[in-house]
Amino acid sequence: MPEGAIPSGRRRSRYVLLMLLGLSQVAWGQRGGERVFEFVNLPTSARATALGGSQIAATTNDYGLVGGNPAMLNIEMDNSFIFQHNFHFAGIDNGYAGYARYIPGIKSMVHGGVHYLNYGTFTAADEMGNVQGEFKAKDLSIQAGISHVLNERMTGGITIQYVQSTLETYTSSGLLFDAGMTYKSEDGFNHYALVLRGTGFQFSRYYDGHEIGKMPVDLQFGFSKRLQHVPFRLSILAHDLNRWDLRYESPLDEQGSIDFGGEAPKEQSDFSQGVENFFKHLTFGGEFLIGKKEGLMLRLGYNYQHHQELSVVNLRSLAGFSAGVGVNVKSFIIDYGFEVYHQAGSTKHLGLRVNLNELKKKKIVD
Repeated sequence: MPEGAIPSGRRRSRYVLLMLLGLSQVAWGQRGGERVFEFVNLPTSARATALGGSQIAATTNDYGLVGGNPAMLNIEMDNSFIFQHNFHFAGIDNGYAGYARYIPGIKSMVHGGVHYLNYGTFTAADEMGNVQGEFKAKDLSIQAGISHVLNERMTGGITIQYVQSTLETYTSSGLLFDAGMTYKSEDGFNHYALVLRGTGFQFSRYYDGHEIGKMPVDLQFGFSKRLQHVPFRLSILAHDLNRWDLRYESPLDEQGSIDFGGEAPKEQSDFSQGVENFFKHLTFGGEFLIGKKEGLMLRLGYNYQHHQELSVVNLRSLAGFSAGVGVNVKSFIIDYGFEVYHQAGSTKHLGLRVNLNELKKKKIVD
């Protein structure tokens, strides 16, 4: 190799990193409540739900996690099919179905899938409250993605999504891009990930004159560690790094103008506010992997932001806590996860994963 030349694997790695950094420039300054197509950030697998909402760093054979990081698509998922469905409240539900395949000609993994969200049925009424009938609302994302091994430790991936949102007779559509990169340590126990989700543009608005919405951009960094002598994997996700201030001032916390002699609560110091804001960016997850082939997987998760924003004032709450289980039954893996959102209850996520290659092997052996 000529002196000063960069190996092809390192060149590809550098190109992917530059692409991520370039796309991230459009992410800075985004604010919550102003973004369209937010549904694409919902977890696409029961495993992700159980781990606090996302898992972007642990490179495994779980195709369901690719929705969080396209670079997690790897050859162990070849010929895999998944179907995931999440039951929310009041008739609201979302789900994901997809298929992944390895293409030898380009030495890359490709996949395609559909992510949907159904808001249920609403009552239509005029400005006087007279019922006019019913209407529905739904969101849809059609996805296609590719991942490629950059070198023995790094993988890069991209997913393109056509998204459409329908609210009664109002419809909006757009195109979104997710890009990710993973890195694993030499011993394979530590995994790192950098992901930029939700960049793109809205090419049709809900109605004439409606402002063009900002994209649901989310810059994330993930870390996962599999303990060497204990069947346990720890995961930490840092999300919304493109918009640092995630604090929300609830009007329920404001003090009225009447003073009945009680002491007003002390305002948080700048340091306390900074610490609280820091932890709002973090999600923690853990998995106990039981059995030689991980036949049973027990999962726990905690999302501090959800806990702070969804808890009821002056009441203890488990909001933000999540848990779940995965069971490997022959060639089928069944996952279940739930997350507590508020006092009313929790979402319940069910998933089925099938590797058709493994299924064929079972039949041949039998």
